[in-house]
Amino acid sequence: MILEAQRGGYAIGSFNTSDLEITKAIVSAATRLKAPVMIETSEKAIGYAGLEEIAGIVKSAAKNARIPVALHLDHGTNLDLINRCLEVGYTSIMFDGSKLSFEENQILTRQAVEMAHRKNVPCEGELGSIMKAPKKSAFRQVYPIAIDKGFTDPNLVSEFVRNTGIDFLAISFGSQHGIGDNEELDIDLLKEINSKTSIPLVLHGASGVPESDVKKAIKNGISKINIDTDIRHTFSKAIFEIPKKFPELSDPRDIMGKVMSEIQKVVEEKIKMFGSDGKASA
Repeated sequence: MILEAQRGGYAIGSFNTSDLEITKAIVSAATRLKAPVMIETSEKAIGYAGLEEIAGIVKSAAKNARIPVALHLDHGTNLDLINRCLEVGYTSIMFDGSKLSFEENQILTRQAVEMAHRKNVPCEGELGSIMKAPKKSAFRQVYPIAIDKGFTDPNLVSEFVRNTGIDFLAISFGSQHGIGDNEELDIDLLKEINSKTSIPLVLHGASGVPESDVKKAIKNGISKINIDTDIRHTFSKAIFEIPKKFPELSDPRDIMGKVMSEIQKVVEEKIKMFGSDGKASA
């Protein structure tokens, strides 16, 4: 799926879920736009829903979908979780060793790759550290240098890819987890990183990145884009506003149906932005 995106000059949307409703909204959006899609779960989502439970929801949705659906582990930080995800049928995993030293990151990522490849499953690694968006915009004025901390060092990319055997690489070049103020991608850094490897690159923390930067990133090597915060914010906003707009609704299934429609709109918007609409194999 991601290799086809790399060859075709578009990106696969990888959307976080933690429940039935978000999963159904993602699949509905991808089906409507005939787009291949990845549905991913974080460690927090797994802790909330249960590993077998959330995997079962996504696997069932994927089985019944008319478009390709991958189940991906997002930011797995320990090998035990990697193994458990592989055992329950995840079709893609990520090991995130970005908080470790470069040497430790390589060693543990390599072990995750070997575990995944034994199951014929691709593995994503991370080099550099994608920061969490500050809650207050004043952070940028008080700590301007900290925003650049953790960017991927292009001089380490070739070694990391070679020594780990990863299938695709998450990099840090200006995006943040959450939605920050005036997020701007360093496209020149991306170009340099892209020149160091032939494997697909991954953009995390894309919810707050301007559309123009997203499209530039896709043109310069990004083939998978993660979206989480936009989905969670849409869910939270809708769950509060819909009962006010439709006070006659008393059945939670009717309320959640409208929440799902709002999430589906967001996912469709992202799929079109990434250029993956109409790319599902017949």
